[in-house]
Amino acid sequence: MNTPSTSATPPADRKQAILAAALAVFSSKGVDAATIDDIRQHSKASVGSIYHHFGTKEAIAATLFMQGLDDYWTGLIAAVQAAPTAERAIHGLIAANIAWIVANPDLARFMFSRRQAVSTAHEQAVKDCTSGHFKDMLAALKPWFAQGILRRLPHELYSPLLLSPSQELVRSWLSGRSKLDPRGAVDELSRAAWLSLACDPDLHGSRTTP
Repeated sequence: MNTPSTSATPPADRKQAILAAALAVFSSKGVDAATIDDIRQHSKASVGSIYHHFGTKEAIAATLFMQGLDDYWTGLIAAVQAAPTAERAIHGLIAANIAWIVANPDLARFMFSRRQAVSTAHEQAVKDCTSGHFKDMLAALKPWFAQGILRRLPHELYSPLLLSPSQELVRSWLSGRSKLDPRGAVDELSRAAWLSLACDPDLHGSRTTP
């Protein structure tokens, strides 16, 4: 992402340049140690522009976090909606999860550090954003729940069964603890999720949505 500095830069581009600079600074120094001046120097934006668009460092971090959430979940939901079968939907969901994190490692690390990244003042907004996206994902899976292909469970169980194993793997990869390319584990992880969530994995694996 470019970080132009001229006064002719459109506001939206300037805002994105500040967010890109903030991510670079947060990645190198951490949110707590980062300053508005660090972000100003990296983005070549003026202090006035930064305060105009965001107001505070905490607001920059929250905006960056929620933009990441929107981009991440858009890909996951699109993968589910495009799938012809429930099994392929789960495979696509996990593949999209891993692909996004591999493609955006710095942003993923930032988002995994949620407690440090998001201040108390913005925590509820982030929770609401996450909850809304998760509901949209479950709505995309709804036809297969209605057909009795996927098990109806307390909603608190779907994230651990669907995403937690792949999240744990990519966390290890992002930290350097694991050298295994997580993209190579998509089939294994999605099969495990399918076996956990399908009412009858062998019977329903090839059935499509109406």
